[in-house]
Amino acid sequence: MTLPSRAASLLREPLVHFMIAGVLVFALLSGRAPDAGERRIVVNAEVVSRLLNRFTESFHRQPTPQEMDGLISDYVHEQVYYREALRLGLDKDDEIVVRRMRNKMIAIATNDAEAATPTDADLQKLLDKDPGRYAREPKVTFAQLYLGADSPAARAAARDALAVLRQGGDAARFAQAAPLNPRYEAADADSIGASFGDAFALALRKLPRGEWTGPVTSGLGLHLVRVDAVIAAKPPTVAEARQQLANDWHEANVRKAEEEAYRKIVEGYDVVIEQPK
Repeated sequence: MTLPSRAASLLREPLVHFMIAGVLVFALLSGRAPDAGERRIVVNAEVVSRLLNRFTESFHRQPTPQEMDGLISDYVHEQVYYREALRLGLDKDDEIVVRRMRNKMIAIATNDAEAATPTDADLQKLLDKDPGRYAREPKVTFAQLYLGADSPAARAAARDALAVLRQGGDAARFAQAAPLNPRYEAADADSIGASFGDAFALALRKLPRGEWTGPVTSGLGLHLVRVDAVIAAKPPTVAEARQQLANDWHEANVRKAEEEAYRKIVEGYDVVIEQPK
């Protein structure tokens, strides 16, 4: 009797369905995983359970007996080809195989680090080390005069309007209609960027305080701008920066675990780097 036939027979036993939710139990149960170096392929309860779970996760239902037979047949095909490929040395000098094996070793080395959760003390330590990284953007109070889309005429109007404003005059006659406020109080970078674009928000921080200047380009066109105040954000707290802190802590923790695992493994190797002659 072939292996798929045995699988079909066992799948039709009600007791098997009841005890292990459709997982086949084979007479070939050996208690150990298949060895790629052996000529004997054993499909045991562990293997069948893995195939069943993979199918259920993908299709959100139990496989039919015929589908289970197909899964087992595919597994046997896979093992036969895999072991023959190893026997023929087809894995040698294969960059894809090397990369996948490296990634699996890294996954094993960093498994605990991946699952670790930082405490508030861990996050506070990280925050104290580099508070500037987690500080919120400063807020800006400014006035603006919109002059229309960027064009030679708009730039000429900008020069004329700027001269009027710097002499204390009213340059409203130069303004163009736009869904923008003439003044913004303590606006953060996100809200400024939403209205004017990120480049405009960044440019505001570099402008002199208390005087009209420009033109400054936004996503809409040209503006004359007077920055009245730049309000620095207060130092961040763990609660305010928790997600970014947790991401950075997790990344550093995984990287540290990988480096430590590599250092321990490489100690057992004699690495020789030959220089080209």
